[in-house]
Amino acid sequence: MKKLIISIPVFALLTLGGCMKKGEQGPLENLDESFIFDPVDKNGAYAEQFLTDIYGNMPNGWNRINNSMLDVATDDAVPSMNGSTIEELIFGRVSPFINPEDAWAKSYTGIRKCNVFLAKIDRVPKIEETKNFWKAEARFLRILSYFELVKRYGGVPLMGDKIPSLQDDLSYPRSSFEECVNYMVTELDAIRGLVRKEPLPDSEYGRISEGVVLALKARILLYAASPLYNEGNIGLTAAQKAVCGYTDASPAAVKARWEKAALAADDLIKLGVYGLETSANYLNIFITRKHKEIIFSYLRANTNDVETNNGPVGHTKFGFKGYTSPTEELAEAFLMKNGKAITETGSGFNPNNPATNRDNRFGIVFFYHNVKYMNRNTELWEGGLDNPTGTTVVKTKTGYYLKKFMYNATTSTSLATQAHNFPLFRYSDVLLSYAEAANEANGPTADAIDKLNQVRSRGGFTTPIAVGVTKEELRELIRRERRVELCFEEQRYWDLRRWKIAETVLNKSLSGNKITKNPDNSFSFEKVTVGNISFQAPKMYFYPIQQNELYRNRNLIQNPGW
Repeated sequence: MKKLIISIPVFALLTLGGCMKKGEQGPLENLDESFIFDPVDKNGAYAEQFLTDIYGNMPNGWNRINNSMLDVATDDAVPSMNGSTIEELIFGRVSPFINPEDAWAKSYTGIRKCNVFLAKIDRVPKIEETKNFWKAEARFLRILSYFELVKRYGGVPLMGDKIPSLQDDLSYPRSSFEECVNYMVTELDAIRGLVRKEPLPDSEYGRISEGVVLALKARILLYAASPLYNEGNIGLTAAQKAVCGYTDASPAAVKARWEKAALAADDLIKLGVYGLETSANYLNIFITRKHKEIIFSYLRANTNDVETNNGPVGHTKFGFKGYTSPTEELAEAFLMKNGKAITETGSGFNPNNPATNRDNRFGIVFFYHNVKYMNRNTELWEGGLDNPTGTTVVKTKTGYYLKKFMYNATTSTSLATQAHNFPLFRYSDVLLSYAEAANEANGPTADAIDKLNQVRSRGGFTTPIAVGVTKEELRELIRRERRVELCFEEQRYWDLRRWKIAETVLNKSLSGNKITKNPDNSFSFEKVTVGNISFQAPKMYFYPIQQNELYRNRNLIQNPGW
C-alpha cells in the first residue's frame, strides 16, 4: 500500500533558473523547476515528490528541541537533561536573537514552496482530477504554515500567490491579526469542496481530506476567539494592537467569535466519519498508522526513537535516554475514578499503586513507581536502576518518565519498531474545542457538557459531569480535560497563551515525586521541588520577530516588549 510517509526532505528552495539537463539528474535537491514541473512527465513524479516535501514542513512533534519536547516548557514536564536549548523557553531567555522555537523562516519557506507548486503544476500533464487535488493540498499546507506563524507572532505579512525574487521589494508590512484569520478561514472554506472526501483509500492516506480542512478551520477560530486575541490584547500602540488581536473586543463581537468556533467544530463532528477510541484500547490511538480518532498526523516510517529518547534509563540494553520527566503537577491533574483529586480526603489514592482506581489514561501517560516494562518493574526510587545516583547522569528529575505514545512492551525482551505519527488533529480535541467554544458563547449548555463527558468517560469516572455546573466551573473542567487528554501533543503550551493565564501558571516552582526505599523494603514518597519555570508577561505571549528579519524588512514592526 502506498501511504504518504514523510521521511526525507528532498528539495531546497527552487532556484529561479537552472541549466541541468535531463541526463544530468544528480541529487534531487539540485533539480530546477523546469525538471520538476516537466511538460512531458505524464506521471508527475517529481512534482508529486515536491508536494510531499512540503508536507514534510509540517509540525513534527516529539523531542524536536535539542532532545526535549515542547511540553517541557510548560508545567507538565521538565527536561531530564541539563543545558538543553529548551531552557531558553523555560526561563524566558528568548530574544530577537535567540529562540530555539522560532518558525519564521521555516514557515515562509513552506509558503513559498506552496506558491511555486501552484504556479507551476499546470505544466505537468497529469490528469486534471489529481492535479486539482494536489492544488487544494498545497493551498491547505500554505494555510497551515500561516497558522504556525500567527499563533507565534500574531499578524504577519500575507504573500498571496507571490513568488518574490531577490530583485523584488521584499518589504512587506504585517497584515493585521483579523486580516490573517479572515484569509485563512476564507481559503479553507474555498478548498473544502476541492479536497478528497473521507474515507481516504490506503493509497492516499495521509493526504489532506475534508475533515482535515475542517479541523484546521475549527482550531484557527478557537484560537481567534480566545482571550489573548480579544479583551487580553497586549498591544501598546494602535499598530501593535492590530497585529496582536482584534481591535473590536466588545462582548457581542467576542460572543460571535466563540459561536463561529463552535459551529466550525460542529461541522467536523457532523461529518460522522471520526470517533473516539474505547478506554480499553486508548493506546491504539498513538501506535496505529490509520485510526478513526486521528484526523491528521505527521506520518513517519516505523521507528523506536520515541521509546529510546524517553524510556527509563535503567534499560541500558535498549539505550533508553529518559529525556522527559513529567511533573507531579501533571500527575495530580489525573483524578481518581471517583472524581476526587489524589490530594483530597477520601480519594482512595495509594502511592504504592498510583494507577489503581485512577483515571485510565494515567497508566498510558506515565512510567510510575513499580510499573512493569520490558519484563521488569521500573525502579524510580533514589538509587534504583531507573534513577541512579550521580549528578551528571541524565535521569528522571521527578520520579516519572513519559510513557505516552509507546507500544505495549510490558513483557517484551527486545525493542521493536512501531508507528509513531505525531497527531496534529484528533477527534477528542475537536469535541473539547466544541465544548469550550459553546460554553464561552452560551454558558454550560447540555450539548457542551455532553461533548466533555464523551472524552472524559475514557478515564473511567463513576459520575459524569451533570447539568447545573456554572460557566466558570465547566471552563475549568474543560481546561483540565485538555491538559490530561492532549498532554505532550504540543497543545498546552499554546493553550496557556491563548487563555492568557501563562503568567500565572508558568511562574512557579515545579514538583516531582521523590521515592525513597526504606531498610524494610517499603517506600516513602515526598513531593519535592525539582525546578522552576518563568514567564515574562506580557511580552512572552508572542515571540519576537528575529532581528535579521527586521534588518531585511524595515516595514515590519516588532511585537510588544521586544
